Amino acid sequence: MLNYIKAELWKAARRRGTMVFYAVLLLLAVTFCTQISGGTFEALASGVCIVLVLGMLMAPILAHQVDGGAPDTLKNELSFGLSRSQVYLGKLAAVIVTGLLVAGAILVVCVGGGWLLTDHSSEDARVCLEILLFALLGAVPLWCGMAALCHMAALLIPGTAVWTAGYYILFFFGQPILVLVAYAFFQGNTNSVIMNLIEAILMPYTLLMSEYLSGWLTWEYQLWCWGIGLGWLVFSTVLGLLILGRKDIH
Repeated sequence: MLNYIKAELWKAARRRGTMVFYAVLLLLAVTFCTQISGGTFEALASGVCIVLVLGMLMAPILAHQVDGGAPDTLKNELSFGLSRSQVYLGKLAAVIVTGLLVAGAILVVCVGGGWLLTDHSSEDARVCLEILLFALLGAVPLWCGMAALCHMAALLIPGTAVWTAGYYILFFFGQPILVLVAYAFFQGNTNSVIMNLIEAILMPYTLLMSEYLSGWLTWEYQLWCWGIGLGWLVFSTVLGLLILGRKDIH
């Protein structure tokens, strides 16, 4: 399995277009952090907290980087003796590792560089760094959950445009669905705890928005992030394995 994961990572790294995209992304991230910092680490950390939601937008790109063309080559991989579960889990691991490496590189360059190049001697700078690390701790499982969902879609749904459009529509424009649920079951009350939980499950990106981070820096917040993120990871993986196990491979 480890060799298969390494092979998938090697194939993904050889795609020059993707590498150029990540280089441009890193350059844009550095430019953004430079502009938003204003010479202070406090502003830099606050700005990075706000854009952690971009990791959700990157999930389809990461899945396509590893899974692009996978339905066409699946039969060849199975003919070499790999099981369907090995192929599925190996590609999933490659998607998640790629995403974490990209996120880590961007954060190390931007936050680490900002820490070295700006004044961080004040107590406010230390507090802002702790808040950033706390927000990042909640963001990682949500990123992994959405990457797992996109991996399942990329491997099982023909047509990249179809599942990519469905992902963005469901998870970033699902507010009308929540309104219908609220009127059908909660007399239109969209502020109840249950409705907040449904919103977080259907639209996980809301947990990374500034209004959550500014007023909910508790371990309960981490419980929501890890529960929902790992829930999507497990649900997508189990469902993907079940469907792939029954799918006819031509």
